[in-house]
Amino acid sequence: MKRASGSTSNPWFQTIVGLVLVALSLLGVIHGVRAGVAQCLYREAKYGPQSADTDHVVDLCRRAYAWYPWNHYFSILASEQAYYTADAVTGIARRNRLLQAQFWCDRGLVQNPWRSQLRRLHTRFLWAESPSRAIRYWEAHTAWQFWEPYNHAVLAELYAKAGEFDKAEQALKWVQGAPEYEPTKTLVLAEKAAWNSALNGKLEGWGE
Repeated sequence: MKRASGSTSNPWFQTIVGLVLVALSLLGVIHGVRAGVAQCLYREAKYGPQSADTDHVVDLCRRAYAWYPWNHYFSILASEQAYYTADAVTGIARRNRLLQAQFWCDRGLVQNPWRSQLRRLHTRFLWAESPSRAIRYWEAHTAWQFWEPYNHAVLAELYAKAGEFDKAEQALKWVQGAPEYEPTKTLVLAEKAAWNSALNGKLEGWGE
């Protein structure tokens, strides 16, 4: 009786399948090692003893990204660290930090275009160019995540800064009961008082 023949009994076929499995295993190991190294660098950047040193943090995030460019948390940390410490320096150093923040923010949005922290930061950069574009951008984000009070709090802040106080008050209604309500309400009232003060000052100056 003849033995059944087929591709599964072919030693060359079995060798090729074995090599493919070994290659896939190696790729998995390499992927895991890269992810692990990147995560260690990220943890050092966020929680290490030099976590207040912006240049150090951004450098660690850069190295983490080089190891594993699929984790958008590196971009969030680098962009926020650079942006929120920009006012601690002046001149070219401040400008460079803002450029770093925008670079990492844009990179993060490519990785995850719906991440709230990145979209909020992008809104700040848009505001510097065009307040109306910034408002439209965040309105779209708020419509996408409508039931998140923080989004309405940010929207109320943007409306208030643009002098659209009716819209700010409407947005503020969706923040009631949330921790953001009181700080946002205070901000809206302060912006309204500043606008009224500036307007009254301008009106008093007319005809003089």
